Amino acid sequence: ARSPAQAPRPGLLPQHPAYVIYTSGSTGRPKGVAVSHRSVANYLRWIDETALAGVERLPWTTKLSFDASAKQVLGPLLRGGAVWILAAGAERDPAALLQALRAAEGRLALNCVPSLWSAILELGTPAGVDRLLLGGEATGPELLERTRAALPGVEVWNLYGPTETTVNAVAGRMDGGPVGIGRPVANARAYVLDAGMRPAPVGVPGELFVAGAGVARGYLGRPGLTAERFVPDPFGGRAGERMYRTGDRARWRDDGTLAYLGRTDHQVKVRGYRIEPGEVEARLLEHAGVREALVTAREDTPGNRLLVAYWTGDAGVEVQALRSHLGERLPEYMVPAAYVWLKALPLMPNGKVDRRALPAPGDDAYARSGYEAPVGESEEALAEIWAELLGVERVGRWDNFFELGGHSLLIVRLLEQMRRRGLHAEVGTLFTTPVLAELAREVTGESLQVQVPPNLIPGPDSIGPDDEGSDAWEVVL
Repeated sequence: ARSPAQAPRPGLLPQHPAYVIYTSGSTGRPKGVAVSHRSVANYLRWIDETALAGVERLPWTTKLSFDASAKQVLGPLLRGGAVWILAAGAERDPAALLQALRAAEGRLALNCVPSLWSAILELGTPAGVDRLLLGGEATGPELLERTRAALPGVEVWNLYGPTETTVNAVAGRMDGGPVGIGRPVANARAYVLDAGMRPAPVGVPGELFVAGAGVARGYLGRPGLTAERFVPDPFGGRAGERMYRTGDRARWRDDGTLAYLGRTDHQVKVRGYRIEPGEVEARLLEHAGVREALVTAREDTPGNRLLVAYWTGDAGVEVQALRSHLGERLPEYMVPAAYVWLKALPLMPNGKVDRRALPAPGDDAYARSGYEAPVGESEEALAEIWAELLGVERVGRWDNFFELGGHSLLIVRLLEQMRRRGLHAEVGTLFTTPVLAELAREVTGESLQVQVPPNLIPGPDSIGPDDEGSDAWEVVL
């Protein structure tokens, strides 16, 4: 009798926050992006009717703390499907992911960064994949050619969008021709503006701004930063509308699609993770022995993009000490692989750092034990393979594969080169025994003709989101 006759109205409104995702901040303080229910609902409706239309299964390959998981978790649930939860560790193990895709039935889609897809293709072809959603890194024409050769009928989508615009703001099918990032998704608008905030003509580069339903509420508890990045939209036609300043350079093509031209600042992408070097630099400067710090991404060895720290200060500070210092304060993907000590940072006449004059990391830039030459044929063969893959001059028997700049996506290439030299090991062995001498004791000269089991050992790397820009630390639902 005390119960109401009608169901109570929920207090939740479309503009209320659905989640907060923390992304890398240039000042050393992560920023929480608050995304509304309206924005998430708009995105999920669009992805369900376009890139995932007709798809029956989509594996969950990213952490909940990355907004790419929205399409992989909420997408299937909203249309009455089930979330495809992989075996532990499979999302960062190309061999295990290939095995899972081959064993699955129905119309399959895969959402990942291009580097992970490339690693899968090096192992074999997941014939059941009908749709491929790539993002978070540039997709080159060479990878598209390999994809078409392996899966002639696959539908390939390129996805772009920072967390502040709700997963993906721009997307498009890659059906041939130059690789671009596509057109705005449903109820989104994209502007390419010059330095005076005027629309740039077709073909002329400018900064990319995104407006519409996907624009986030702002940064939690950071009104100043919100006002700086979420600015009034003078082109929307409605009072109070805002647009997000992406910091990306782009240009319109004649066909109405967008071409991505890189960053306007020093933000970098490493294996799909969006990283603000300023945040890493701020943490590095907290070390008592560091006077100046500059962090950037380099790709001195093709296909192996690394985060590198340049620093001045006490030359007696060990690289391992700096790596440990950052490892205690930052996620693993934000910890640089190499640390280059300089007497002084190279400067241009205007006083700014001359980034082109920064040297490539030498062998002494990596965390490693005192050099001891490899012993025996297996150790010597492994040392040669590591040196070639990682771009270092020499490898000692007590060196650690991951501390020399190795990561999970390189493991596929490492295993293939080992196989050519008559050395065989399982994927999980690389994670449990990353030290050269210890790995040499585990390898065998006979091929292991068995299925690679799911990797249950947390690796030192985690494959980044397709994000399309998300690089979160945690998620609050």
